[in-house]
Amino acid sequence: LALAFSLLFCVIYVISGFATMTIGTYPRTRELELDDYFKTLPVTMFTAFRCFTGECVNSQGFSLTAILAQEYGLLFGLAYVASYMLVAMGIFNVILAVYAFWKMLVTASGDHHESGQGE
Repeated sequence: LALAFSLLFCVIYVISGFATMTIGTYPRTRELELDDYFKTLPVTMFTAFRCFTGECVNSQGFSLTAILAQEYGLLFGLAYVASYMLVAMGIFNVILAVYAFWKMLVTASGDHHESGQGE
């Protein structure tokens, strides 16, 4: 499970580094009022994590993906879909599968003390 979380961190780190270097330095980012979401690597990592977990909106409630797709076009759309599929449908699935496997092992062994079910 720790390995899956490490993989998630590394993937978000790489995606965010690329986004910070491209979107964060793009002159129109300030005009679009998106500079607060892409100004530093940690902020961009948090923004990317929010987008992968479903809360990808700015402070006014508008979709960041829609704004960025309108500005960057098909290239951003394809990159976002590919990265979303990798993270949300790939790594999150691995994390859930590992957790489900561990839970099944605990249940099958009959050791309910480790599962938090008490006596």
